[in-house]
Amino acid sequence: MMTNGQTPAPPVREVEGVVDGFSGYVARGWARCMDDQAEPLTIEIRAGDTLLGSGLANLYRADLAAAGKKDGHCAFAIALDWLPDDGTELAVIAIGHGRIHPLAGSPLVVSQVSVAAPPAAVDILPLPLGTAQWQGSLDQCGPRLIRGWVRRRDGNGSSPMLALHEGGRELLRFTANQWRADVAELQHGDGCCGFEVALPDTLCDDHLHRLDLRLADTGETLLQAPFVVRIARASLSSRERSRWPAALAREPVAEPVTLSVIVNFYNMRREAERTLTSLRSDYQLGAGDFSYEVLCVDNGSSPPLEEDWITSFGPQFRLIRPRQQASSPCAALNEAARLARGKYLAVMIDGAHLLTPGVFEEARLAWRQDPDAVVALRHWFVGGDQRWLAMSGYTREQEDVLFDRIRWPANGYELFRIGAPIGESPEPWFDGLSESNCLMLPTALYDRLGGFDEAFDQAGGGFANLDLWRRASEASEGALVCLIGEASFHQFHGGTTTNVDDIEKDLRVRGYANAYRALRGEDYLWVERSQLSFRGRLRSEFATGVRQRSLLPLRLGITDQIRPGQLALHFDEGAQTHLQSVYAECGLHNDVRWLGQPVGVAPADLISLQEIIQQVRPDAIVAVGVTTGLVGFIDDVLLAADLPASRVLHVDAQACTAASGRVTSLRGLPLDPAIQAAVRHWLGSAETVLVLHAAGSAEAFSVASLQAYARLVSHRSYLICTGTLFGQPWLGYSSHQHVQTIREFTRGDSTFVSDRGWTRQLISTCPGGYLRKVGGSLTAAQYDATLDTFTADATASAPPLPGNPQ
Repeated sequence: MMTNGQTPAPPVREVEGVVDGFSGYVARGWARCMDDQAEPLTIEIRAGDTLLGSGLANLYRADLAAAGKKDGHCAFAIALDWLPDDGTELAVIAIGHGRIHPLAGSPLVVSQVSVAAPPAAVDILPLPLGTAQWQGSLDQCGPRLIRGWVRRRDGNGSSPMLALHEGGRELLRFTANQWRADVAELQHGDGCCGFEVALPDTLCDDHLHRLDLRLADTGETLLQAPFVVRIARASLSSRERSRWPAALAREPVAEPVTLSVIVNFYNMRREAERTLTSLRSDYQLGAGDFSYEVLCVDNGSSPPLEEDWITSFGPQFRLIRPRQQASSPCAALNEAARLARGKYLAVMIDGAHLLTPGVFEEARLAWRQDPDAVVALRHWFVGGDQRWLAMSGYTREQEDVLFDRIRWPANGYELFRIGAPIGESPEPWFDGLSESNCLMLPTALYDRLGGFDEAFDQAGGGFANLDLWRRASEASEGALVCLIGEASFHQFHGGTTTNVDDIEKDLRVRGYANAYRALRGEDYLWVERSQLSFRGRLRSEFATGVRQRSLLPLRLGITDQIRPGQLALHFDEGAQTHLQSVYAECGLHNDVRWLGQPVGVAPADLISLQEIIQQVRPDAIVAVGVTTGLVGFIDDVLLAADLPASRVLHVDAQACTAASGRVTSLRGLPLDPAIQAAVRHWLGSAETVLVLHAAGSAEAFSVASLQAYARLVSHRSYLICTGTLFGQPWLGYSSHQHVQTIREFTRGDSTFVSDRGWTRQLISTCPGGYLRKVGGSLTAAQYDATLDTFTADATASAPPLPGNPQ
């Protein structure tokens, strides 16, 4: 590396290169040794004797490859640690062969144009993968893994071999054959189409890389265009990647107060008026004798907020104009925090949020009980989910009508009549918490955390607010208190994520998530409900959930662009369990018949079963203990699916009649060794095997029974446990607990997983019972059931079955 005081050598023929210029803080160009086998050159950028940045000239550029410059792998893109003042000369040099080589185009002069230029952008993942034959998604690339899924559109279950390329160089090769429960639940094929593999260390260097994902055998690209990533250096430890900002320094306070509220505004005077009204002492309960201040940050509004207008809300209100204005409010909020006089801080990164009247009062009570407590407020929408309401004609004027209807601010709790919790959770008060738009914490803790991390430089701050809540939850010495019955309400305005459509919102949030991952070295995780304490009370009957809207709808326009419903948000697992329990208690499954015969399962299970048969196309189906009506249904499905060679074995303790020549009946107990030997003999060389196993008594349906019949199931096929709903102890008196049996069977290194994608229709009599075999490396076409763990003697001695095709 270059040291201070070295004298540049005259340029020599063995090195060539060019500095293309600067984009923001990034210098770009190329340099190479004339000997293409030599190691990449080291590039340094200096202002006099000060080193501003360094890196290797080893990136790929297609134009350099076309020109024959080291196969294109000699470009550089080096980010400076900081940019000097305007007019400073920057020298860009290459170091190789023990010499210093100035590059063509160097030196450059720092100008305001280069300062204002945007930094090089990386692509926002996930990205769609797809051609006429393939479908999938590239979900993640960095900081350690590349992750996604790819499947054939024609339903062929073969797993593709993929290759990750940078230019003409292959960096990684892997097969997309891992189980993805989320993909299976969406019923994109069988779910065995995922990939999650470690990235090579060469990509983890803090440089930009232009990558492509291709089919390894044909070289066909799966992306519309190569994507650009920047991944943190692999040499950095997790602690170094996720380091928190430095602590904030603070001057002594002359006239302290209990609470300083810091609220950020940008071009939202209409919303600011309501927000500031909700912070007045005559609105907040018990605030008459409460010492607090409100620091109103105007982060570059046009026109700006006037100081007289701010102070008109009360003597506690003060206007703050930050020295520097940026698209991210983090620096401005920290600047205001340094001016705060409060023992506690309440930070509101989005000034469009107005509060209910009991926030200050409940926070005071929480701090009396625990002076170190961090108090978090949940947030609601005014009107409902504003992203899709806007597509139906929801406007600021419509929202003003709602405020007029409840005569706000006469009773602040009437906000719940015109609102909905963000996320529309059925349990809005007791979920875990991902962020709070009014986070109240001890000032000493805020300073120790370094406040908002100014490295979150995206417009609106990206995940800065979530990050502050996460760091506060980890560092707090007191309780994490979530208020019940108090909330902040988001007003409709031109925000960065809440007032755009779902597609644009998703794109931005993924960008924020990627930035968080790059900064912290891990994905963001919300604070689980088990970490939270709860205090407060419900002062409005409309604060209990999302189903009471006496002042809605607003007679908005009709559109077909309304966002799709999200089942988990509107109908949680508890509600589904209750619905299924009622279904079972009332015996409604007994009314489900096929051609006059009871099938013993819910109608949704019949739909799922026929779709699985169509997808798997089994050579043989073993039905253990199921009803004759269900066997008849399977027989008809095989006929309708054009599978005349497929056959069914019905194993039951009672005498049963074959539905057709495709069905063979075997009377006996499922765990009888002779019966199991007969089943193996009947299967013969069938390659694709599907098994149905009815739940019943603890003796008939056990881990041992499931293990015995699971050995027959071919790779990627199913072991379907029917009737698992019956025996669940939803009323507390059942001893069967079939679902517990399934959990024990799939625990540990089991090759089976529960595919929840087949129980999305709310009522299923087989919850948890659709078990897909995903272990092993054989495909269904290569699988031979006779090669499982059965002895040759047991198979040879098995009794022949009547009607067994030979």
